[in-house]
Amino acid sequence: MNKAKGFLKKSLRNITKFLGIAGYSDSFKRYVDRDNARSAILVSCIVMVLEFYMICYVLYHIFTDSKVRSFIWIAQHLTSYIILFLCALLLYIFSYNFLKVRTTNRLLGKIFMIFFAVVAISFGIFISYLDYQKGEHALAFITVEIITMGIMIWRPITSISLVTVSFLLFYFICDATNSASYATQLNLFTVWLAIVITTVGRFHQKSIEAKNAEHIENMNLYLGEVAVTDEATGIGNMLAFRNEVGEIRSKNAEDFLSRDFLFLDILNFKSYNEKHGFDEGTRFLNAIAHTIKYTFPEDPVARFSDDHFVIFAKRDSSNSTAEIESKLSSIRNKIKKSDPEVKLGLKVGSYTPEDVMCHIITACDFARYACESINKKYDVDYCEYTTASAEDFARKQYVINNIDKAISQGYIQIYYQPVVLAKNKELCGFEALARWIDPNYGFMPPYTFIPVLEEYRQIHKLDAYVLQEVCRDILNAKAQKIPVFPISVNFSKIDFELMNIESLLEESVEKQGISKKSIHIEVTESALSENDKNLRETLHRLKAKDYSLWLDDFGSGYSCLNLLKEFEFDMMKIDMTFLKDFANTPKSRPILKNIITLAKDIGMQTLSEGVETTEAFEFLQEIGCERIQGYLFGKPMPRSEALEKIRNGTFLLPSLL
Repeated sequence: MNKAKGFLKKSLRNITKFLGIAGYSDSFKRYVDRDNARSAILVSCIVMVLEFYMICYVLYHIFTDSKVRSFIWIAQHLTSYIILFLCALLLYIFSYNFLKVRTTNRLLGKIFMIFFAVVAISFGIFISYLDYQKGEHALAFITVEIITMGIMIWRPITSISLVTVSFLLFYFICDATNSASYATQLNLFTVWLAIVITTVGRFHQKSIEAKNAEHIENMNLYLGEVAVTDEATGIGNMLAFRNEVGEIRSKNAEDFLSRDFLFLDILNFKSYNEKHGFDEGTRFLNAIAHTIKYTFPEDPVARFSDDHFVIFAKRDSSNSTAEIESKLSSIRNKIKKSDPEVKLGLKVGSYTPEDVMCHIITACDFARYACESINKKYDVDYCEYTTASAEDFARKQYVINNIDKAISQGYIQIYYQPVVLAKNKELCGFEALARWIDPNYGFMPPYTFIPVLEEYRQIHKLDAYVLQEVCRDILNAKAQKIPVFPISVNFSKIDFELMNIESLLEESVEKQGISKKSIHIEVTESALSENDKNLRETLHRLKAKDYSLWLDDFGSGYSCLNLLKEFEFDMMKIDMTFLKDFANTPKSRPILKNIITLAKDIGMQTLSEGVETTEAFEFLQEIGCERIQGYLFGKPMPRSEALEKIRNGTFLLPSLL
């Protein structure tokens, strides 16, 4: 029973599909309508040419043929030709308008097609009837049937109905006495069958083309949506954002200038991800993205990257940002409530465009820079890009754009700061520090370019250059019989990602015959992580090759004592912050004492940075700190100055030299 029902349903579905009764998509209908409009133009042109010729033919014979036909014949034929010509003209106008002006009135198009077909077929029947009475062939009727039904696209049920009704009508009108021979009936049936097969075949052929075109159109739509949609959150990406903002700019310059670019940064999202897992983090990001979109429904919104979003927000009627900040506050509250333990937050930077032609990505960078400027200001959540910000940003961009040139042109110079032994103040080494002396900006302190190079992952260029210059200076000192002291060189965490440190050291140190004891490798404490397998393994291999590893800036951040167990460092460099305002911060003393004791207990030597006073030096000497570095014994200086101080006795040299 079920099989029988299934068979009947399938059969009915196939019949409806064959007859063209089944529902079709809008894309399919648009394709057929466009194709029909082109076919209708062709048909209407053919008919107009034929009818114009026939009108001219009749008029010519009226004035030139001595055997003029009767007035009734002339009136009948001229009227028929003119009516069909006018119908074809109307069909042409409508079809042309449909293609050029994109008229979408499908019902009107169907009416025009059916009306033209009925008029044309009626014309064919009438003219053939007049010829049939005289014993002539019914070519006019057959010609019209082929033109109207064979060229244009008809659904099978419509074409079969029209062709069948027109043939039956022609047969009964032209053969009222039913005296047609069997051969005539067979010929009419054959022509009917040929036209029906042609119309049905043409429809199904166009159906296949339409479905293929629909598939391509859907694929293009999908690819178009994917191209402008952020995969993780479902809102627009930066391509969509640029397009929307660009459209606002092109439509209304005043509207463009009444908006602000906002850069949103979700604080501690990484901690949320680590606590709840990647999938839950993605869901959270998705929810926040749609919250932002819902809060700013009329403004372009996009995901910039990671946990960062951008908005092109319109200011209120008074040109104030009060409404914007109120909306941001509601988003911030929602973020904070997501997990109070993680301490989530929202920092926002804004930039107001001064020029309608400002670059969209640059404007977003300005807002981003303003946002980053308050990352460590826990009591500030919103910051506008100012003139001072513009100067800092310009300098930042200058650093990124000119680091290669600065290295190649020698703008980057190596300065050396002395390190002395605490027990006797003898010189025991130097730290190599980069200084940028620029033709445009002059002397650029390290804090103006090193953090920028780290942020944009260009610091490896600088660190590789410093190592090469240090090795060159060591070789020059050996050649000139000048005492060679160990030099410590700083390496960033990014260096271990973007460079092969082992190969770099082999090329710069080992192959040139420089003693490994002459190079100390400094790695900043903040660069270390228990999860960074590559960095840990690289440091272990360097340790196995007898390089001296120094832990730089210990105590500058949130020190993880567990890292002291995971990594094998020879020297702990205690950050200068412990000695800041040393005389007025008594708590620094016990902290420093315990750090030095801890270092000794785990087999590490200690070096304290930032020593500027005799009081601080004597305390460090007393508690057992082995090495000292700071302005009390020398600031960073060019190599020539350091050599001069070695020669003139400013630095106390070891007695063995």
